[in-house]
Amino acid sequence: MDVNGDGNADITDDACGDLPNLNMVKNFVSAVPDANGTYKVTYTITVSNNGGASGAYTLKDTPSFDNDVTINSGSYSGQASGSMNTTGTTTLATNAAIAAGATHTYTVPFNVSLNLAPGSPDGGDNIYTACAVSGNGPGSNPGQGLYNRATLDTDNDGDTDITDDACGDLPNLNMVKNFVSAVPVGNGTYNVTYTIVVATTVPLRALTA
Repeated sequence: MDVNGDGNADITDDACGDLPNLNMVKNFVSAVPDANGTYKVTYTITVSNNGGASGAYTLKDTPSFDNDVTINSGSYSGQASGSMNTTGTTTLATNAAIAAGATHTYTVPFNVSLNLAPGSPDGGDNIYTACAVSGNGPGSNPGQGLYNRATLDTDNDGDTDITDDACGDLPNLNMVKNFVSAVPVGNGTYNVTYTIVVATTVPLRALTA
């Protein structure tokens, strides 16, 4: 401020504020065989604030697995805890405060079943569609493998600001054993041959015994 009109500043004052800067990362951790032919499928979601002020967010998670994968149960823990919906979207946090420099981590496990048998009650097409890009990178889509998407509303205006997804795959093992032949080799003995074919959602591996 020039208080005497001589063209020179006589009083100076300033002010400075900070803004939050929120980010979110969704990762596929593992798919581990569990009891009764089911699998424990685990993801993590990390929300961080690398800005200079506190912020608030709403976090949602939506599994969109292959239609032959049935979610039996699910939960989340860490920054908050609760049960996951077995269909549709689950809200993990609503207007959750996060301090500047803080990180909030959520662990999301599901118990799932895969049934590719004709007539199975899951309502799927009995054809397993694997992830286009297995892991945490982009490229997979809903309906593939264990595709899962998290969304973050960083300013709680009801609109999604950040989306991240991850996709993992399940094995589907089957085994068929066949008798091939019994061939005399002399001295009253025989060479008896069988084949055992182990099949998964990747190409077959044949063993001979």
